[in-house]
Amino acid sequence: MRQFWAFFRVAVADALVYRAEGAVWMLLEVSQPVVALIFWLAAFQTKSDIAGYSLTSMVLYYFGIMFVNNLVATHPQYELSREIRSGSFSYYLLRPVSLSVYKIAAGSSWRVVRILFFLPLILLLVPIFHLDLSSLSFSPAKILAILVSVFMAFWLHFFAKMILGLTTIWFTEAGWLFLSFNVINSFFSGQLIPLDLFPAKLLHFTNFLPFKYFLYFPVSLSLNRLNQANAVILGLAVQFFWCLLFYWLYHLVLKRGTKAYSAYGG
Repeated sequence: MRQFWAFFRVAVADALVYRAEGAVWMLLEVSQPVVALIFWLAAFQTKSDIAGYSLTSMVLYYFGIMFVNNLVATHPQYELSREIRSGSFSYYLLRPVSLSVYKIAAGSSWRVVRILFFLPLILLLVPIFHLDLSSLSFSPAKILAILVSVFMAFWLHFFAKMILGLTTIWFTEAGWLFLSFNVINSFFSGQLIPLDLFPAKLLHFTNFLPFKYFLYFPVSLSLNRLNQANAVILGLAVQFFWCLLFYWLYHLVLKRGTKAYSAYGG
């Protein structure tokens, strides 16, 4: 833990130096929900309810997507891929530094900086889209469940992206894989449209994938769309299962990758 906080303090200072980059990433991830909201504003001109969503609940959903996404979405695969190609990945193998601890500290620090940029933007968007929070209510148990789910969503994002980054050891250039994952994740995580709007067969299919637990599940939990205790407990249990699986896969890929890794850079 001491190692984590040491890395975290350094990473926060670094993130503040490159705050423009953090602002660009934040705007990039906010742009999709904002564009979707503009579309839904037009769609609700002729309808008051779409698949169980009113305009108010739809606005809440996309604001939830924006907020949770800025808390949990991390992108260590790009830097990790660069380090593997340049040969600087060797430093993690030669020094008593945990790769995952270092990257988690770096990812967490960027969350802090991005939230600093995100909150003023949210205050600007609230009157534009008439955000109404009056329908939300939170018990202590629900708040605890939301915090646990958001933490596990960060965990899933982080280790999925770390696995993707490590594939550079075999593919050398894995940008195509990163892009493919981002497209699939955007669709099946509920970032583009709520999963409730999917056809029944496709919705059933998403229950067997981890992507809904990256965003859709913590957002639905936060917006009181999951009110039955059994549904909440089952969702958290499945999310925890995916956390364990991704963590195990990361260590498996790291172990095999370090055996296949060759440093060509400086």
